[in-house]
Amino acid sequence: MRSRLVFSLAFAAAVLASPLSAASSVHVQKLADGLWVGQPEKGANVGWFLVGDGVVAVDSGADAATAAEILKAIAESTGNKPVRTLILTHAHGDHAGGARAFAAAGARIVCQEANAGEILALVSQAATRPDDPMYGKASLKPIVESIAERVMLLDGIENTQIFFLAAAHTKGDLVVYLPSDKVLFVGDLAANGHIPFLQSADVDPVGWERALAALSQVPAEKVVPGHGDVGTKAMLTESLAYLHAVNAFVKKFLDAGMRDDMLDAQVRAPENAIAGISVTEAHIGNVKAAVRAAREKAAKAPAPTPAPK
Repeated sequence: MRSRLVFSLAFAAAVLASPLSAASSVHVQKLADGLWVGQPEKGANVGWFLVGDGVVAVDSGADAATAAEILKAIAESTGNKPVRTLILTHAHGDHAGGARAFAAAGARIVCQEANAGEILALVSQAATRPDDPMYGKASLKPIVESIAERVMLLDGIENTQIFFLAAAHTKGDLVVYLPSDKVLFVGDLAANGHIPFLQSADVDPVGWERALAALSQVPAEKVVPGHGDVGTKAMLTESLAYLHAVNAFVKKFLDAGMRDDMLDAQVRAPENAIAGISVTEAHIGNVKAAVRAAREKAAKAPAPTPAPK
């Protein structure tokens, strides 16, 4: 594990400047002995499970108030065991916005190395408001650990596997797999009941397709998405099919040298329809984002080496 001390102050400032929302309830579902999933009213799904003498949580809710409700639910379900570790599937605010509350509770924060700087900035900035969970805890120095590719947490019973497969929904997506329970936390890499969101500024649709192809080989029986109900591996298959179709269309569009102002009409053309997918603004926005990402990647690619004469 290694940390990158590259601070993203804009993200941290936005979270700190936002007023705390009203307390929200968390719908808790027990998936197995020592393993729970919570759906807060605000922000993404969260999960938690027992490791050793403490708790490991996956994602933190959207803000400090939501995180406080999540921590309360964790305490009630685990008999007040301490949260030792918070794993962030990525740095978007609906997943990571409550990380300061977890840090204030003494949890170390684990994220992918591409996100380490902005997460460290978020949890380590000085608290200036009494309603900040870090207020009055100047001596507490939050710890952020970053993962390059893979880490395992072992306690002799549970084997927690944390993976980075590729830049996908964002540049730093982590997945968490619990082999003994066959439960897979995928963050926003797969969607249950709706199409994936491809419109992140740092999205990599091609890497996302590779990541889902790899995840489809994991022998999971329950899949916890970032949003929506717990499901099965079918959501991986469905999300993979969607990414594959979008990437195929993007390649076709770029290979034909079409202009961007032709994109809307091309997406709506019957020959470019994706089975089971309605041509909604969300889908059109996804395709446009995928085209943008492909153009940006091509612009950054090194020029081909001239052949020797």
